[in-house]
Amino acid sequence: MNAKTVFHVIAWLLGVMALLMGACGLVSYLYDEPPAAWTALACSAAGALAVAAPLWGLTRNHPELSRRDGLGVVAFGWLCAGIAGAVPFVLSGTIASPIAALFETVSGMTTTGATVLPVLEGLPKGILLWRSLTQFIGGMGVLILVVAILPFAGAGGMQLYRAEMPGPTKDRVEPRMASTAKMLWGVYVLLVVVLVVLLRLGGLGWFDAVCHSFTTMATGGFSTRTASIAAFDSAYVETVLTVFMLLAGINFSLHYRLLRGEGGAWWKDGEWRFFLGAFALFAAGGTLVLHGARSAAGLGWGAAFREVAFTGASLMTTTGFATGDYDRWPAVLKPLLVLLMLLGGCAGSTAGGIKAGRIQVMLKAVGREIRLFMQPQAAIPVKLGKKSLDDDVLRSILAFVALYLLVGLLGALALIPFVPDCRTAFSAVVACLSNVGPGFAGVGPAQNYAFIPDAGKAILTALMLVGRLELYTVLAIFMPAFWRK
Repeated sequence: MNAKTVFHVIAWLLGVMALLMGACGLVSYLYDEPPAAWTALACSAAGALAVAAPLWGLTRNHPELSRRDGLGVVAFGWLCAGIAGAVPFVLSGTIASPIAALFETVSGMTTTGATVLPVLEGLPKGILLWRSLTQFIGGMGVLILVVAILPFAGAGGMQLYRAEMPGPTKDRVEPRMASTAKMLWGVYVLLVVVLVVLLRLGGLGWFDAVCHSFTTMATGGFSTRTASIAAFDSAYVETVLTVFMLLAGINFSLHYRLLRGEGGAWWKDGEWRFFLGAFALFAAGGTLVLHGARSAAGLGWGAAFREVAFTGASLMTTTGFATGDYDRWPAVLKPLLVLLMLLGGCAGSTAGGIKAGRIQVMLKAVGREIRLFMQPQAAIPVKLGKKSLDDDVLRSILAFVALYLLVGLLGALALIPFVPDCRTAFSAVVACLSNVGPGFAGVGPAQNYAFIPDAGKAILTALMLVGRLELYTVLAIFMPAFWRK
């Protein structure tokens, strides 16, 4: 890894963070909030800029990024962004513990949505906006934003794209990385603007509409209300958010193709059909079960579907919004909710999880092995869409899933000493590794992560980073070969 090259890009990243923190400080000042709020954001912005400017100057005239450099920028860039973004929470007094502030910021940057803040009402709007912005810039990848300006820094960015973009396949819809980054962000921002307008029409104020649009398209789940989306008690708002959460869970290159006039772009994509089919199956089955369990209490079919569809979309896209306490649902539905968390969204989306494409390939591979058991001489390819996958790709996907589950198991074992029960430990690890946010038991949708000691928060912070950066990017930096010249 070439440290000079890596930290030159990180200098640009810190500059972007400083600009956004300064904007939030200005918003806080215009809302006439206490000086502690806007000065905390302004000082944090000045501090980030004070680090970024000399770092940029000292690392000029750097060579082109290599693949290892790209991995280094992603891994260390997210950590630096988390540290810089945590400063406003501490300086403003919103979060006392630096570890807890780092947890909150990394939760935002990784679009996890786990929070240590028990009450959100009454917090300065500048801080709430910064909290939402961490998810907005983390949604499509804060480093992809930096890649869009890398031509001005004199470096190419395809290595960053390979390291940052989630999913089993990389759909290069444009030949140059800068064009790809700008295209992805263009679609992303367009959907955010449309969502802001729709939420405003649904009765939300401009501030709430903007913040929830940021965190919906990022599949992050941070809200401006302690009760999350339940605070609005609006079928219209829940319906709009359900649709846009699902849109955020779909490969953004498909949205781009659709906007360019390729009407069948969605339907032709096998992963999209699998993703939507899994959601529809859960929505139908979950509605039947929930209505059957609560019909005596007066829960009608429409209300049951509304609750199940919203929760299913929220957990499957790893957004983490809540309209009720799904931890109180019938026991038969809870394993299905965990499976939705692990499944996640499509490749090239802002969602976390294992990814629908990988699960789809795994199921097809298992089906092939069963057929080969009955017909050993048959030639049965495993396809993703119309493309047959090589055995090397299959092994890579199976290895990823196995490693994902192993990391989750080890994380849960490490967390058990810091939480009251195993159920809380395992659900917290699944929720953080899959970037969902709320889990079950002590970290359910009606709870938060404030009670976990700093050591436990540090473990979960690491899991959020590992999950968002898809394991290999983070684990690669611990390999000796990564550091060799």
